[in-house]
Amino acid sequence: MDIEIASEIGRLRRVLVHRPGPEIVRMTQHDLDRMLFDDILAPDETAIEHELLSEIMQQAGASVLELGDLLRSALVAAPDDAHRSLVERVCELAGVPGVPEALVRWPREDLARGLVEGIYWEELEGVPLSLAHLRADAISGRRFALPPLPNLMFMRDPCIAIYDRVVMGRMATLARSREPWLVSFALSHAPQAGVQLSFVANDADRSRQCRSLEGGDVLVLSPRAVMIGASMRTTAQTIERLAREALFPQHPELQRVYAVMMPEARSVMHLDTILTHVDRDLFLGHEPLLIGAGERAGLTVARLSRDHGVEALPSASVLDVLRDELGASIQLVPCGGDDPLHQEREQWTDGANAVALGPGQIILYARNTHTIRTLAQHGFEEVRLSVVQPPELRRELVAAGLGRPRTIFSFSGSELSRARGGGRCLTMPLLRDPLPEPSA
Repeated sequence: MDIEIASEIGRLRRVLVHRPGPEIVRMTQHDLDRMLFDDILAPDETAIEHELLSEIMQQAGASVLELGDLLRSALVAAPDDAHRSLVERVCELAGVPGVPEALVRWPREDLARGLVEGIYWEELEGVPLSLAHLRADAISGRRFALPPLPNLMFMRDPCIAIYDRVVMGRMATLARSREPWLVSFALSHAPQAGVQLSFVANDADRSRQCRSLEGGDVLVLSPRAVMIGASMRTTAQTIERLAREALFPQHPELQRVYAVMMPEARSVMHLDTILTHVDRDLFLGHEPLLIGAGERAGLTVARLSRDHGVEALPSASVLDVLRDELGASIQLVPCGGDDPLHQEREQWTDGANAVALGPGQIILYARNTHTIRTLAQHGFEEVRLSVVQPPELRRELVAAGLGRPRTIFSFSGSELSRARGGGRCLTMPLLRDPLPEPSA
């Protein structure tokens, strides 16, 4: 499977998603903090909204791959040593001694389900009673040997397609620590995938400060530049490791990696919660953090260059950096419009988290009305899609929208948005068309 991501806006041709399933049902209100959610979700509505997102991408010409299908194929096809290694790694992360021997005997298609949806202790045969098992029962009354992965639908984070290969992430939280192993295993062992992985060294013995990296923080600006958020989920140390150990050595055309110093706040947990690329000369973002520099409010940016090491850019805002890299014509559309109240509200509801189907054609949640009105001032027309529309009408609407220079494909996403992630968070593009060089 070819991987090619040299921008965030080239025509989308292949994308990986994970349809939310029983794993979100197996989360109760008592698990919210541990599982990184603010509320429990309605499972049927969540799945239906996710299917609509996938349908929009398919009708726009993208091949939509489902992680569950890849993982099942990978487990069936993988050699025994790779299969055992995955099981042992997963059980080590979960802290469940004695479980690997039972799990390696499971039918591999059943194992694919259990690794995502969770596995109860009573499903395991021949596993001796352990203190870990007793402690879990005593404290929480939960019966999971392997807990479910309700965050797995946020496919952007565990692994990251950068240029011609997939970088393996390192999740900042225990609740998501299994995800990069499952995604990288699926992509490397499924017969229909077999992608080239990068940054895969086993560094579990290193401090978290040197091994925390999530895909929501990574924006590929061009073949020459990447921007990464140093956030509550991705550390500055890991950004520097990634640049020196993988990005610069493997990608000769890459010259600069920019690190954006993010606040450590859940509302801005990743760079793509405040900034996404929506057209050649247009970004969508949370203006208060992106336009100021120096003594004004705004985020600090540093630059790692292939030949010049690390440089602080104290007088440059994020917008300044984007203009330096991509041209003086770059503009920032403020998420939520000009009113600070709506800017705050719609940044929280993923108004800055757009995924591009191609230059000027993006997907957003319809609830971000002030963002959509502001985009309209830049020539975007909204195409409102809904699961209650007949499928043939949705096809016609998408086709018409693709024929316009700038289009927002919006849908309600009422349940998905409560999970704190927008269209970009929910998708992992694997193949985009290259952008033609701008004419002189």
